[in-house]
Amino acid sequence: MRDRDLRRLLWSLPLLGLLASPAGAELFRCTTPDGQTIFTDQKDTCPGAEPFEPSGVVHSAETPSAPPAAPRNPLADQAQAEQAHIWQEKKRAAEQAIEQIQAHREYLQQYVSHCNRGGWVTTRDDAGIKKRVNCSELRAEFNGLEEQEAAARDYLENGLAEDCRKAGCLPGWIR
Repeated sequence: MRDRDLRRLLWSLPLLGLLASPAGAELFRCTTPDGQTIFTDQKDTCPGAEPFEPSGVVHSAETPSAPPAAPRNPLADQAQAEQAHIWQEKKRAAEQAIEQIQAHREYLQQYVSHCNRGGWVTTRDDAGIKKRVNCSELRAEFNGLEEQEAAARDYLENGLAEDCRKAGCLPGWIR
């Protein structure tokens, strides 16, 4: 043998060793909690399973094919986009309502804090005219705003999604 042939042989021996090794690692068979049998090469997927030795040869395997995609309807897509926009606007309106309630509560807070000094508070309206407000009425309005804010938050977190679901919304329309 020549040196070149010897070198080729030495280089090819490790490659032959790789080709002679099994194509995959051990195969494990286990049953999932819903009763399906699965085969895997990862032992942690099937804890406690013994290595599986197939008793036969698989000649072919069919993979399930996805059903053909329906042709896209631009009018239906536009209608869905419009519906999504409507529900997103409803969400924005609910968020704005909460912000307005919070702003009004902050405004009333300064007057409610003065109610500790007496039974009446003097305020000015938008035209600058003074008016006297009964503190018990002011506190009732302030507490009513707390209830309105809680109801608006509940609607935003739960009611809007439920209304949307009942109307047939797609996931993500009000996120």
